[in-house]
Amino acid sequence: MMSSPSASTPPRPLLQGLLPREHGAYFQLGLPLATALLVSGAPPAARWLSGAAIACLLAHEPLLLLLGHRGARRGERDGGRARSWGVAVGLLGALCFVLGTLSLPAGVWPFLALPLILGGEVLLLAWNHQERTLAGEVLAALALAAWAVPIAMAGGLPASTAMTLWGTYGLAFGLATLAVRTVIASHRPRAHRERLRCSGAALVAAFLLAAVAWALQAGLSPLCVAALLPVGLVALGLCVALPSPRRLKSIGWTLGAAGTLTSVLLGVGLS
Repeated sequence: MMSSPSASTPPRPLLQGLLPREHGAYFQLGLPLATALLVSGAPPAARWLSGAAIACLLAHEPLLLLLGHRGARRGERDGGRARSWGVAVGLLGALCFVLGTLSLPAGVWPFLALPLILGGEVLLLAWNHQERTLAGEVLAALALAAWAVPIAMAGGLPASTAMTLWGTYGLAFGLATLAVRTVIASHRPRAHRERLRCSGAALVAAFLLAAVAWALQAGLSPLCVAALLPVGLVALGLCVALPSPRRLKSIGWTLGAAGTLTSVLLGVGLS
């Protein structure tokens, strides 16, 4: 007696295909969290909120799958696993968020709205199939990095310092996203490479110079000012060179290394 294809197919591991596919998201959450935990001294509230932030990242792929963004076939095949995993990390994240909120000084509570509101906007974009636009990708990066604000303040850092931390990473991730999208667009058929090169480089340079000028005027420490440069300079180089999209993996690792240098500079500069 012949077995049906579904009966002969072994069950897939629980997490296969359910972890975030955008590898840059790990840097966009991990680096700000690491810096915030370092400068805050990692009190219990900061650790609980870090757990909530990680749960939000882990719930992203199951949510997209259940919304049908990964295709009907994958939805039928992996919908049950996505639902189970999404509920599990959602409940764990909610528990971490409640415990972290209860451990926070009351004056920090309003700043919890920052990642929540931005995260809600990301969900709306995902619902409307707009999460892969430039605005959607930048907003997602800002939402992930925004968790660093209440986490840093959990250790007693002033709001201005926490917002500086978030702004530095927000600028870095925004410029990185702009540069990568410029590289990809420049290699499409009939793309105006020189126009893309000039506009991309001009935008990156303008944002980077404005940020450095503001940081100097605000009296930030030299290390905090220097932290603005690594990812921005790599992004500027990408816009000028416009390497082949086949090198996206090495480009991603280069941006990740630059982001790590930003994390080190910020961590020492704010400590």
